[in-house]
Amino acid sequence: MRVVPLDDEQGHVALGLALRHLANTGIFMHTTAHPDDENNGLLVMFDRGLGYRTALATATRGNGGQNEIGPEIFEALGVLRTGELAALHRFDGAEQYFTRAVDFGYSFSIDETFEKWGREEITADYVRLIRTIRPDVIITLPPTGNAGGQHHMASAVITRDAYKLAGDATKFPEQIKDGLRPWQPKKLYHLAAFGFPGEPPPTGRVTRVNSGVYDSLLGKTYNEIGFEARSMHKCQGMGQLLALPAPSAVSSYQLDETTLPGQMQKDETSLFDGVESTMASLASFAGPRPPRDLTEGLKVIATAALTAQKIFDTATDEAALKPILDGLYAVRVLRRELRSMSIDDAGRYEIDFRLRQKEGEFQHAALLANGVRVEALADDGVVVPGQAVKVNVIVANRGPAEVGIKQVRFEGFDADAPAAAGEAAACTMTAFAGGGFAFPGGGRGRGNSSAPAAPPMASVKRDQVAHCEPTLKLPANARVTEPYWQRKGEAGRYTFDADAPFGLPMRPTPFYVQVTLTMPGGEEVISGLPVEHRYEGNIFSGEKRTELLVVPALSVRVSPQIAIVPASAIRSAPATAPPASRPKGGALQDTTTFVQPPSGAPAQPPSGRGRSSGRPAPAPSRPSPPREPSPRAESKSDAPTADREIRVTVVNDTSGKIESSVRLEVPEGWTSTPPQQTLTFAREDESLTVRFQVKPAPGTAPGEFHVRAIASAGAQTFDRGYEVIEYPHIRRYHIYDAADTTLKVIDVRTPSSLLIGYIMGVGDQVPPAIEQLGAHVQMITPDDLAWGDLSRFDAIVTGVRAYERRDDLRANNSRLLEYVFNGGAAIVQYNKFEFNDAQYGPYPAKVSADRVTDERSPVEILAPRDRLMTTPNEINDATWQNWVQERGLYFLGERDSRYHDVIRLEENFTFNKGPKTGALVEASYGKGRWVYVGLGLWRQLPAGTDGAYQLLANLISLGKGAR
Repeated sequence: MRVVPLDDEQGHVALGLALRHLANTGIFMHTTAHPDDENNGLLVMFDRGLGYRTALATATRGNGGQNEIGPEIFEALGVLRTGELAALHRFDGAEQYFTRAVDFGYSFSIDETFEKWGREEITADYVRLIRTIRPDVIITLPPTGNAGGQHHMASAVITRDAYKLAGDATKFPEQIKDGLRPWQPKKLYHLAAFGFPGEPPPTGRVTRVNSGVYDSLLGKTYNEIGFEARSMHKCQGMGQLLALPAPSAVSSYQLDETTLPGQMQKDETSLFDGVESTMASLASFAGPRPPRDLTEGLKVIATAALTAQKIFDTATDEAALKPILDGLYAVRVLRRELRSMSIDDAGRYEIDFRLRQKEGEFQHAALLANGVRVEALADDGVVVPGQAVKVNVIVANRGPAEVGIKQVRFEGFDADAPAAAGEAAACTMTAFAGGGFAFPGGGRGRGNSSAPAAPPMASVKRDQVAHCEPTLKLPANARVTEPYWQRKGEAGRYTFDADAPFGLPMRPTPFYVQVTLTMPGGEEVISGLPVEHRYEGNIFSGEKRTELLVVPALSVRVSPQIAIVPASAIRSAPATAPPASRPKGGALQDTTTFVQPPSGAPAQPPSGRGRSSGRPAPAPSRPSPPREPSPRAESKSDAPTADREIRVTVVNDTSGKIESSVRLEVPEGWTSTPPQQTLTFAREDESLTVRFQVKPAPGTAPGEFHVRAIASAGAQTFDRGYEVIEYPHIRRYHIYDAADTTLKVIDVRTPSSLLIGYIMGVGDQVPPAIEQLGAHVQMITPDDLAWGDLSRFDAIVTGVRAYERRDDLRANNSRLLEYVFNGGAAIVQYNKFEFNDAQYGPYPAKVSADRVTDERSPVEILAPRDRLMTTPNEINDATWQNWVQERGLYFLGERDSRYHDVIRLEENFTFNKGPKTGALVEASYGKGRWVYVGLGLWRQLPAGTDGAYQLLANLISLGKGAR
């Protein structure tokens, strides 16, 4: 790894970065539409280089995009991208905020964006964030044009609206009632141009900002560090090659609005031209004649900060401690004296708002100057309400000054525990000589035994380490750790939990430790930090950490989440079905009786769900592929069955044995066999899976139905479970789903005994959808592509962007074409421009950037008699109803005349107006068929779109009987 987050820097570099903030009171805010819109080098420069408090306010969480590293889409993708922003801020130091806007997919219409987001509501969100952060300078994206989609322009227009309204107390008065105060930023800029080909050059005055400035403390330019930060956008396929040395990295901005007289007519060299951000500038909030005590107090603080910086530059880190402590003392004195100064309430608030920030920064710098490190580590990271955890609090001193340990205070734990009330005696510090859980010399379990008692330590001298390991208890009503935002259906705006701090990436953990230390001279420094659990990720990710993640005692998940029942199966079902062997249609038509696994024998949980150990599960190196069914076998009947198997996986997260009963709630007239099952868990983290056969009621009409799984233990019931979202570059997150299977009874037919080969790309959920249609799916391996018998497959489907991810597919593509030539059917789902690196289709063709974003756009069938449109399902207007987010993207563009379009789409948005072809293209090659699918089946199938299943059935049926 060639990237190291600046948050991980220790010693001299960390102190140098901290000192840059002490004398700077300026606040900088950057607004964007999506994760990855931000100027990473600029954020690094303003925060790490110049010491401004820096905030990024992203309108959406990017949940409508694509995922190039795994299967997460929709809301799970929003959580992943939220985690990636958190990862990149470890480089640039910026704070992260969000509005309630949903990324509903690429949009060519600013009016559509305003309508779905709610222009007034998202303007209110940005006003709230401006009033919360109180920035001096804001930058945003271009408010006009069409570079990258209209979400960008909409977020810029809304930012400008919010800039004008935030200082008016009569606007959004409910925010004032909530305790916020009006705030008018001094300047608003927009990005002059994205830099896309064909963009017109900006007109008028432009402020050019160079983030390619070399920082001798960091040994790199800000732009180079920005590239490192940007590489964390991995699910967006962001480039991983780092920036090479360049003479400059200039971004251009245009001043939109300012409160500074005459500033619009000036040629600027900096975004903060005309904006004072020195410590002395805080006196301006007190009016034209600020009190002498105020100006003198600010002068003392500024002098201390500048002295500490000078000593840091010319002497030792330790020598900077005294002026840092002097500055900390001066900040605290001035904050106390502000209360009695003759300053109006508004001015007093603004001054104290910034001094409070400075107090925290001086404390952080003091710890760094004396080499003090504080840790708070729990012996478990995935915990349940009422659970006891051991917390190891460590204070290490590497500096020359002796540091007293006055108090250790815990927050968020059971209020009945003395430590939670702030009693230091509950956490008596003793000498730490190694050992303990998860430390060198100790085990990796839940604690280490038999360490000899050590004498108490009231202070730590140079190279001494003290610690305490109290056992604390989570409250019985501890809140489950999950996102605080919810989306109802296809709504364009989230609902936020009212009690969550507005706009933060995640709800802050309640489990916190405050260690009060006494520094030389008696000044106290408080080190507050969340309780974390550290664990080993996979061998490539090394040590990982997580805050305590509260989960239910039992986590319940169902599989599949979408089940398809052919309407014809219900019409043809006998009144009493005889016992049958497994039909050829696939695993979910299994009618074998349930056999409960023996107690203590864990069943395999669904991919990526639950956990397998007492610590958070390591991040997968790549998505787990769907289960492979057995090869086709003869069956007694190929007739489709209406029965569907529902698998319920229950994970025990309690610390010991527990017994649970599991049942399904089914629609009236439907049956579940067996009615109920009992699970006996022998240990923590055990996962057991039970299977139910669900039969629709006779005569059930096409429609959508829901089956809910419920697990009971004692007086408690559990009906939802969590999915783990974790990769080597992000922390672990949990997202919850109801234990609910959606059963779609639809008119869809699929030939019997289909065997489909699947070449997984970046990760998608298409294989389970194919199995829902009654076909068998086998994942095609590199060996299969190189020398295996491909002729056994009725059709081969390449996963989303398979030509990007699978070098074995690119290398052996001729084998796939040979399979088609000999009578096979190849279904190629959309790829990006890597498909254009060679001729991977049977004839020359290039992928384009064409897409249709209106999910309701009209579809014209150009080849109504083509098998794709008729066999075994008739494709008609109903097929295209109730699609979500979009029709498709990355359509096939320039191509040989031997390719034929099956459909043509039309979009009415101004920036994408006109007919679009390339969404569904086929070519005959030898005896077989090659089909390119730009339609977003990968998005529609998990959403349960009826017509997508009909199209999929026709696609995988192309090879049946053709050879």
